Amino acid sequence: MTPPNGMREYLELLEDHGQLARISEPVTLEPGVREIAGAAASDRDHGPAVLLDNLVGASGARIAVNVHGSFANLAVLLGMSPQTTTRRQMFEELCRRWRPQPRSLVHVDNAPVHQVRSEKESVDLFAELPLFRVNPYDGGMYIAKACTVSRDPHDRDDVNKQNVGIYRIQVHGGTTVSIMTAASHDLGRQIVAAERDGLPLHVAITIGPHPAVALFGGTPLGYEQSEYAYAAAAFGHELRLTTSGNGLDVLADAEMIIEAELQHGQRIVEGPFGEFPGTYTDTCLAPVFGVTAISRRHDPIFENIYLGNSWGELDTLIGLNTCVPVYADLHSDFPEVVAVNAMYQHGLTAVISVRNRFAGFAKAVAHRAIGSTHGLQYLKNIILVDDDVDPFDLERVMWSLSTRTRATDIDVLPDMPLIPLDPSAVTPGKGHRLIIDATCAVAPDPVGHSRLIDTLSAHGVEEAVALLTAATEGSR
Repeated sequence: MTPPNGMREYLELLEDHGQLARISEPVTLEPGVREIAGAAASDRDHGPAVLLDNLVGASGARIAVNVHGSFANLAVLLGMSPQTTTRRQMFEELCRRWRPQPRSLVHVDNAPVHQVRSEKESVDLFAELPLFRVNPYDGGMYIAKACTVSRDPHDRDDVNKQNVGIYRIQVHGGTTVSIMTAASHDLGRQIVAAERDGLPLHVAITIGPHPAVALFGGTPLGYEQSEYAYAAAAFGHELRLTTSGNGLDVLADAEMIIEAELQHGQRIVEGPFGEFPGTYTDTCLAPVFGVTAISRRHDPIFENIYLGNSWGELDTLIGLNTCVPVYADLHSDFPEVVAVNAMYQHGLTAVISVRNRFAGFAKAVAHRAIGSTHGLQYLKNIILVDDDVDPFDLERVMWSLSTRTRATDIDVLPDMPLIPLDPSAVTPGKGHRLIIDATCAVAPDPVGHSRLIDTLSAHGVEEAVALLTAATEGSR
């Protein structure tokens, strides 16, 4: 199996595994695309990617949705079985590959994304893209799954300070967009620095990125950690890069690159927008970027994402890859940390499995998690379980909560920093945190008087399942 160079080849690979739905019947941009994307994302285990090529009112345009919308699709990207691979197995495989591979980044000149180039005078984003409202009550048209590339305005030559992130981008005019980012995000830091010190800040908005890069565009890495290098390691194959017209490293096999520059001091009303918690944000003032050029393929595919309520493609896109850096951060200080499940709403709730050493140890792990890079604003509810509980098996987690939690095992931490998008925050950016220690009591705490029922042996269960299967088939 040849690894894909970009999103197009990945769609072909998904089709080979029965994970791509091609729809040639007429589909409206609204609400048709949204409804189809939502239907595909509703099957979080096996929902297919969708390619639509007959869009009403957008002749010749194509849209791809739900590309990362199921764990089966993610397994295909990792070279694992889409039928049998569990979430825990994918988590462990991502942990194993968690190391940057800068030597796997290859620069090319003759890149497909440079096939057609338009300078500012001839650019109109509304004509270039089949835009639609991602959610019904969004305040405008959004590019919601692009990877935005930027560099530290003080150190443009340092590629390790080149950020690749997924931010919501509202299209306000033919050459005007806003990019919404928290001040704690890498691009947010760069915007603050550029405006404070009067430095230019260029970005390259990448539509239809390599699926591994999209995965790491939503991964909480450190400021000087390269998303490209980590993506190459997780992907297990080289990534092809090229140089954009404004001097940034971009994906050679992407569908389109929108080059833009920060307009210092300018703000525009942005939103509302249906965000990852499943709720709409209020309007706000967002930084303005002016489009300076576009480069694209001859026949670009516009990739976008449906967020929706509860589970959608974004949850799969940023789920497991949120777990891994939190685990790596914790495990470096506490080798007793076995696994981390922070898949839910970018880690607003996390389940941490730990080998409990002594009374209070699990809570110490939770406090360290809150102080981690991602935990500082995201880990709002933390549940600690023993190492005999798989944090990805929510039935076992609920069993642990039900049988191992005492009232004194629950701590509430008031007035803590939180991501402003959390709808439960007391005020945007501030709220309460919850720690639930659902581990077994260990000395010097009173340990109770219960004895755990022995787990059935794996060999015995396999034999019993085979016997039951044979008996069931014989009765049909």
